[in-house]
Amino acid sequence: MAKQDPATAKKFAALLKKSITAYKGEDPPPRDPVAQLIVSFMQWDSTRTKAEDAFVALMEEMIDVNDLRVSHPHELVEVIGKDYPNAVNRVIRLRESLHEVYAREHDIQMHSIAGKGKKEQRAYLDSLPGIAPYIAAQVTLLSFGGHAMPIDDKLLALLINEGCLHEGTSIADAESYLVRQIKAGDALEAHLALQAWADKRKAPAAKAPAKTTKTTKASKTTKSTKTTKKKTTKTTKATKSAPKKKVAKKKTTKKKVTKKK
Repeated sequence: MAKQDPATAKKFAALLKKSITAYKGEDPPPRDPVAQLIVSFMQWDSTRTKAEDAFVALMEEMIDVNDLRVSHPHELVEVIGKDYPNAVNRVIRLRESLHEVYAREHDIQMHSIAGKGKKEQRAYLDSLPGIAPYIAAQVTLLSFGGHAMPIDDKLLALLINEGCLHEGTSIADAESYLVRQIKAGDALEAHLALQAWADKRKAPAAKAPAKTTKTTKASKTTKSTKTTKKKTTKTTKATKSAPKKKVAKKKTTKKKVTKKK
């Protein structure tokens, strides 16, 4: 977990205050958890305006939510538009979550967690296949009144870029940190203001990883071998080019032998 510090907390507090002051939008209409689940799927890594328009288009085209659940992905993509961000993957994952709700409830409503505690409600949402933390957090906040802060990849990148979070902070860690910075009663206002702030901005470009040239043991061995060879060659050449020293021949003196008479 990337730990935050007083400097990041100060920057986030300033950004949040500025965003709340600038926010002039309206609160979203009250929706049942499943309807909100659909809106949240559309809003995840997109914008609030696009999500609302997509939800209206889907509900106008489909008979009801159950009809949406059993529709083919390509049919849903045709409704929201092929140019909708990550359209195919989005509707596939939405259908997975809706099918799981139906399997658990034998209905297209979340009756089993209606009167449960906030932690149980969040755990139920987090366990749905295809769901993202942003979606679970938004349904928790808007439909169940739980203390949550929806954060998707775009908002996370923007907050890191503004120095409000450290590089390498995960979405789960970011939500946990912001929940500690924002009181439960202020969470809805903070979410709507931050969402509006993010919707007006482009996601910052991903930073390219720093290039590092690592020398492997194999390459080091090769280099040292080459160096040794060079040294050996130089030594050989030096030996060959060295002038030969003349060895002086020893003179042998013959001893005179005196013959006996």
